[in-house]
Amino acid sequence: MTARVFMLSTIVVLSAALLDVLPARADDPKTDTESLVGKPAPDFQLTTLDNKQVKLSDLKGDVVVVDFWATWCPPCRKSLPHLQSVSQNQNDAKEGLKVWAVNARESNDKVEKFMKDNNYSFTVPLDSDGKTLQAYLVRGIPTTVIIGRDGKIRNVFVGYGGDESAKQIDDSIAAALKEPKPTA
Repeated sequence: MTARVFMLSTIVVLSAALLDVLPARADDPKTDTESLVGKPAPDFQLTTLDNKQVKLSDLKGDVVVVDFWATWCPPCRKSLPHLQSVSQNQNDAKEGLKVWAVNARESNDKVEKFMKDNNYSFTVPLDSDGKTLQAYLVRGIPTTVIIGRDGKIRNVFVGYGGDESAKQIDDSIAAALKEPKPTA
């Protein structure tokens, strides 16, 4: 009887833990990042790899690319050279483009080494507890979110398929940069 009670309580505890980490149903359109298109981007404040505080709402009036990624993720590794290129585009930066590559729950040391090894220089806010990923309903990485000057989510791209994905992201950024800055 004691073994049965122990087994049952273990199953209950494990089930509760899995509910916290398993993604919602893939067929439920209200439970992924794409469901946020057209809505105000959830605000967040994180510490960057270089130990600075950044807050999304401080960038209202700019176009912001928020890319959720991790060093262990092969599609993320494939997408990061494009993200580096986007972040280095001086013309877009002058027009108000900001690029944040939000790292998903990895240690500062691991991310710092990865950045150095790959010569990446984009801004990396660290989502150590995963709360920002949760706020954005991220179910897979990379997930790239384009936020317009008004603070609303314009486009979401889940995954990365190479040149076609890069073109879609670039086109979305260009369209967002053409939008007028909101008046005060």
